[in-house]
Amino acid sequence: MDSKMVKMIIGEEQPSNETEKKYIEFIKKHLSYDNNKLREDFVCSLLGYEPSYGGAGFADGYKPDGTPVDNKSGHNIIFPDGANKNLPVNEWAISKKLNWDCLVQKFTDDGELIYVAEVPVSCIIEELISDANKKIKKGGRVSPAVSSKIWRSKKQTKILYKNSDLFEKTKNGKVQKVYNDIDNLPYTPVKF
Repeated sequence: MDSKMVKMIIGEEQPSNETEKKYIEFIKKHLSYDNNKLREDFVCSLLGYEPSYGGAGFADGYKPDGTPVDNKSGHNIIFPDGANKNLPVNEWAISKKLNWDCLVQKFTDDGELIYVAEVPVSCIIEELISDANKKIKKGGRVSPAVSSKIWRSKKQTKILYKNSDLFEKTKNGKVQKVYNDIDNLPYTPVKF
């Protein structure tokens, strides 16, 4: 995705004609359906990272310095099949991603990007291993996860993009706690 398209999707730039407008609406519609590859491309392109279009177990993209990134939709970080009860911890998929960063993002139901947080896997690895060990005891699929409360509390977490106008509200009209916390995290805005 090029920077002009990214700017139009997030509203920083307006489409120059009806055809562009229809394409942008089409892309937003697909972003609203949690189309992972499209979201990975969009978020990486927004940040100036190189999308990889890799499959399961591979990086979704790379930062300019070569750091692999893994996109995570929704507030929580989940690594599907990131642990395996038949292998030692150092051979689990999550253990092999210590030098990766997670790009946690949340979209509206209309496909508008609310925020992107960057969380190093190394700062949440203990919690991921602990969660995996609990799930291994229960049996079944082992997909280690950490809640947004955990990654929001890490000093290495930073917000790279946010649109506070899109923060979800409670029934009483107050901004939800998760968004208040996100709004107070270190913010390194995307430069267009």
